[in-house]
Amino acid sequence: MRQRSPRIDDRVRRRLTARFGVEVGAWFDELPAVLSALAERWEIEFGSAIPHGGMSVVFRCQMIDGRPAVLKISPDRTRLANEAAALDSWTTAHTPSVLAVDENTGALLLEAIEPGTRLAESLIYPRLESVAELLTSLHETGVPEPSYPPLAHRIAYLFDSGTKLYTRHPELIELIPLELYERGRQLASRLVEHVSPTSLLHGDLTPSNILDGGNQRGLVAIDPAPCLGGDLAFDAIDLLLWQADDVDMIGARAEVLASAIDVDASRILDWCSAFAGMTALELAEAPESSPKRIQAAVTLARLA
Repeated sequence: MRQRSPRIDDRVRRRLTARFGVEVGAWFDELPAVLSALAERWEIEFGSAIPHGGMSVVFRCQMIDGRPAVLKISPDRTRLANEAAALDSWTTAHTPSVLAVDENTGALLLEAIEPGTRLAESLIYPRLESVAELLTSLHETGVPEPSYPPLAHRIAYLFDSGTKLYTRHPELIELIPLELYERGRQLASRLVEHVSPTSLLHGDLTPSNILDGGNQRGLVAIDPAPCLGGDLAFDAIDLLLWQADDVDMIGARAEVLASAIDVDASRILDWCSAFAGMTALELAEAPESSPKRIQAAVTLARLA
């Protein structure tokens, strides 16, 4: 007997509509039946929704043997299939196990991480040794499938998407002029020119996509946007810029992390400079962002 489909939060519907357009309404109309069928096939019971992310609908759930799990479903079936393949390839405690995948419906069932607090919500900056351990484990155990896009494509997508911030908030042009934003894009394009597609990168390693896995597992990466590039420094950008009060703090972090992951510190700083303008825009758009941290990102962007 099929269980009742869980309720879809209106905020999630608005976020996915902003991402995918009004056409996603038809997908939402079909979603209750799809979720009910998945629950029956995978023998899971839905719990509460996880109200995060703009790419998918996410629910806590419980498997028939009592294990906690997380179900994700997205209208972007290709991205979710790539996410599932990347997570399944990483043989490390620093990613969740894949329990089931349905590429036709864009659904993914994952091991639940405990306690599972998102780094962005904990507000506690992690030890750089933990960050290095996470980065190194992803770099060493991932399988660089040729079907993943190259890092250059990921960079182009991020900078193209970032310009939507100007559309939503035209006043941001005064904080980060378009010329400065494009200077960051140009630097990122130069940095990626000679990066070989020999390694799997997470591609979206932000504080929102890192969970607390407790003392045994440490930091756990979720929600990858897998891409190919043998430059570990790219995956470090968001973590180095996060909660940075000034450029000196970013530089000090880069020095410590560079030594731990065997990457040149100046290259890490170049990557951070390339994306600092985008980071400043995102901080300025977010409520209650620290003016000091916005200014730190602006200052670094001017060094690009």
